[in-house]
Amino acid sequence: MLTTCVWLAACQGMPPDSQTGTETIRMEISLAGDVCGVTSADATVSAPDMTTLGPVPLQVTNATLLGRISQVPAGTARTVRVDAFNGSGLLVYSGSTQVDVVAGSVTSANIVLRRDLPNCPKAPGTGDIDITGTLDTGEPSSDAGTPDGGSLPDGGLVLDGAQLAFNLDDATLTSGGVIHFFDRTADRVHRLDVVNRSFLSSYAGTADAVSMAVSPDGATTYLAYTGGRIDAFSNDGTTRFFAAAPETVSSMVVAGNFLFTIDGSGAWDSHSLYQRSTGARVATAEWRYSARSLVFSPVNKRVYLLNSGVSPTDVTMVDVDPVTGTLGVERDSPYHGDYSLPNPIRLLPDESGVMVGSGLFFNAADLTYRTSMGLSFVDVAFHNGRYYLIDTVGNTTQLRVLSSTFDILSASYYPGVAKRVFVHGGELVLVTGVSTGQLQVRILTP
Repeated sequence: MLTTCVWLAACQGMPPDSQTGTETIRMEISLAGDVCGVTSADATVSAPDMTTLGPVPLQVTNATLLGRISQVPAGTARTVRVDAFNGSGLLVYSGSTQVDVVAGSVTSANIVLRRDLPNCPKAPGTGDIDITGTLDTGEPSSDAGTPDGGSLPDGGLVLDGAQLAFNLDDATLTSGGVIHFFDRTADRVHRLDVVNRSFLSSYAGTADAVSMAVSPDGATTYLAYTGGRIDAFSNDGTTRFFAAAPETVSSMVVAGNFLFTIDGSGAWDSHSLYQRSTGARVATAEWRYSARSLVFSPVNKRVYLLNSGVSPTDVTMVDVDPVTGTLGVERDSPYHGDYSLPNPIRLLPDESGVMVGSGLFFNAADLTYRTSMGLSFVDVAFHNGRYYLIDTVGNTTQLRVLSSTFDILSASYYPGVAKRVFVHGGELVLVTGVSTGQLQVRILTP
């Protein structure tokens, strides 16, 4: 099935019908991932207080369904239905939703297009995205958003399907626009190509996977298992044994030519560097902290981490030369528990500082306190000088957009609990957990 978004809006600059309480519903649904061979489709709009409009044929291209229904009366409980057919005229996808059409405002809702299994049976043992895309109804109003463009539209492109039926323990976005989702329960790494709106083949681990690290370009993904084994996966799907750590690697991150790891060997924990080209351990040091969250800064040549949470909690940094493989001393902030330091730790775009989940900023040079935005978050992304914060309110994800001076420009809400948020290619990628083991990926335009 597919969960898409429905947009209802007043039509600005439309013919006279837009001034008499009617709307034009425009639809655009991507057929990327269609496995049923859609060749035709139609749409209807109905309600008890109006004459049913349609079915109106939708245009079928190689990748998209396009069409519109005009002169839809404003009012409550308008049912929008879309049916898609294969070359034999059999119904292969259908779905409907009820929405309120209010002149002069924008409303969002969800529609689920479900596959008709008798007419288009699933292939055994495979996952699929049926149809991926949006159902866009209405012309966007000219006053949508704040005057400075700080708000985000409700809805967006929603990717949903069998590929999203997994647990999420960690996620990383590569420079090429591929999100790697670490599913510790299944010992797998699932991959979503944001640019092409498609899921790539997943990486299957060989044992009890504990942690994941991904090179910035996505060329290599590392999985560490209970006992110390580390495997390396190339983006062409090949797998190789990489190295054997003395103990289980609880956290790791790619640092230039090396893999920085934290394992439980020695006194306290050990920090080590493994040469990525050979798998050789070239440096190690004991009496180090474990990490709840960590990040590598290429500019500062340092790994920044939130320590394990034992008293005192602190922000810590370790010098790492990404070319020579030199491992420096571990240094704490000056505060040793004076501040609230919940996960995660995130590197600022210019790498001049780090911020943590309580909204505090620390200078990257010496971990001294810089400022606070006064808002906590589950995750944060950065785009054009703005902060995109997500947190969970009840069972809903709240997405707030802040200016560079921490003014709240907008807030919007999406189904499920907050998981991760990324920015790639000018698009915002929001990951929420809609139920146990079920994720939803929503792509928004900042």
